[in-house]
Amino acid sequence: NMAEVMVAADVLVSKAGPGTIAEAAAVGLPVMITSFLPGQEAGNVDIVLDGEFGAFSQKPRKIAKAVTEWVQDESMLDELSRNSARVGNPHAASNIVLDIGRITEEMMKQNQELAIKND
Repeated sequence: NMAEVMVAADVLVSKAGPGTIAEAAAVGLPVMITSFLPGQEAGNVDIVLDGEFGAFSQKPRKIAKAVTEWVQDESMLDELSRNSARVGNPHAASNIVLDIGRITEEMMKQNQELAIKND
């Protein structure tokens, strides 16, 4: 279970996959992005940087230095975690299901009203 692993971790070091970034933010996990696919994942780097819950580098020494600084500075790690949680939406899937259900009910009601009107 990825959520359990992420909750137990202090930092995520990963490429900028959208699901991975969303899961990390949902549990308040700081992220060090090491790579991204041009086009489809480039915007995910901006989400992490603009949300101030991580960094991006492709250089192993820079990555190691930053992650080491984060885990050795509790206040910095706490701030990154708070920023990550602020960006995250742990209930996104449930909210989407509820929205689809609500919209479906509205459309069914409209269709029923049109059927009655056309009779």
